[in-house]
Amino acid sequence: MMMIRQATVNDWKGIAKVQVDSMREAYKNHFPAKVIDNMNYLDRENRWQNDLPKTISGGTMNYVVVNEKDIIIGFALGGTMRDPRLRIKYTGELYGIYLVPELQGQGFGKKLLESVAYHLASQHHNSMALWTLKPHNSCFFFERMQGKEVYEKNTMIGGKELKECAYGWDDVQSILSETNHLN
Repeated sequence: MMMIRQATVNDWKGIAKVQVDSMREAYKNHFPAKVIDNMNYLDRENRWQNDLPKTISGGTMNYVVVNEKDIIIGFALGGTMRDPRLRIKYTGELYGIYLVPELQGQGFGKKLLESVAYHLASQHHNSMALWTLKPHNSCFFFERMQGKEVYEKNTMIGGKELKECAYGWDDVQSILSETNHLN
């Protein structure tokens, strides 16, 4: 049985593993090989061990999906919009959503998105947006979740120019299902 819960400060290692594994798979056909090869557990573990206490307090919140052995298999993070171009219309932001590749397409991403939307609504954020690569499989997910493409920009990653697009929801309530936001 899978469960979604708020992250704790002790979840840093599991979050780092999921992030590296999912990014390697998700971006292998987008990022230059040297960028993929440089993604490693130790760097992400150090970052999350340092940053996780800040991401589970105040206006930012991190949620994890755990399996029956309490092993983290996915996570999402959201808070106040950071991008000034989007902040005009969208006050909340989904900073990231990650699932181990073999469990994608089973509804956990939707539940994580709903959990972040619920948190943002509780912090009086009525709208939400996020950035993702274009084209990318995540675009299809955000479109199925009724996100609308609202902005596009170019970005350089590892010396390669890529396109990013922002998806937005004018009303975070539209994301929430009728069920409890967790599980």
